[in-house]
Amino acid sequence: MINISNFTSENKSSGWPAQPATPADPPRIATISQVGVAERTAPRSVGGRLGHLPVIVAGVLACWLAAIPRRVGDRLFAMNDNEAYWRGWQITRVHGGLGRSYRDPRFDTLAECPKCQGAGLIAKAPCVPCLGTGRITLDEVS
Repeated sequence: MINISNFTSENKSSGWPAQPATPADPPRIATISQVGVAERTAPRSVGGRLGHLPVIVAGVLACWLAAIPRRVGDRLFAMNDNEAYWRGWQITRVHGGLGRSYRDPRFDTLAECPKCQGAGLIAKAPCVPCLGTGRITLDEVS
């Protein structure tokens, strides 16, 4: 119970119950690895903070320079690439982007004629299934 009306001010409590005393923390011993932590987390000078900037700028510049041939090739072959895309062809960039290879995927459906083994002739006459070309389309094989 808190006595609020103590006129003599003797043994007057503060109004709050006292907290139990806690044991003191043991003293810490810094290790070698912990000594460097304080140095790394301390604020650095302007020169220390900008130390990595030249490396970053050099990396960005190198990437930009390496992409120049690809960008030049994209401009040179823009019309051809659009036509190949329109026809459904496969487009492959070669020589670092300065060349193109176009391929019609319908070539995957061509096969050697099984009747003439790709010669196009049977007994000196044109092969009927392949019309003398020696190739057939796999979609037509029945």
